[in-house]
Parts: sequence; C-alpha cells; structure tokens
Amino acid sequence: MTKLRKMSMAVVLALMLAPSALAGITDYPPAPAPPPSSATAMGIIDTPPSAAQPVTASDLVVDVALDLLQSVLLAF
Repeated sequence: MTKLRKMSMAVVLALMLAPSALAGITDYPPAPAPPPSSATAMGIIDTPPSAAQPVTASDLVVDVALDLLQSVLLAF
C-alpha cells in the first residue's frame, strides 16, 4: 500500500511540474511586426506637454517607500 501511495504522489508531482517545464516550448513562428499606421506609431508626438500636476502626499510616500526598498535590496 505504501508503494502505491509513493507512486501516486510521484505521478501527481510530475503532473504538477510538467506544464511549467513545457511552458517555453512553442511550435509557431513569431508574429510579423504590424506596419506603422501613423506618425504616433513612430513615436512622434507634436502636442505640447500639459500643465504640471501637483505633487500629492501619496506620491511622496510612494517615492520614499521605493527608495527605501531599493536601498534595502542593494544591501543584499
């Protein structure tokens, strides 16, 4: 009975890991690039920038949190 349990657990584990092992395998050629349809497709924008947005307190908190996270990650 223990051999059957071990074998079934091995099969379940193999079935769980198989999709991730085969995730990068594709048999299709890459899709062709779409043709540029306008000037914005090339990255050219002729409009002037809008008025400056006011900086809110939540933006400052997010900036401080990101800076702290980056400094902690650099320590490792």
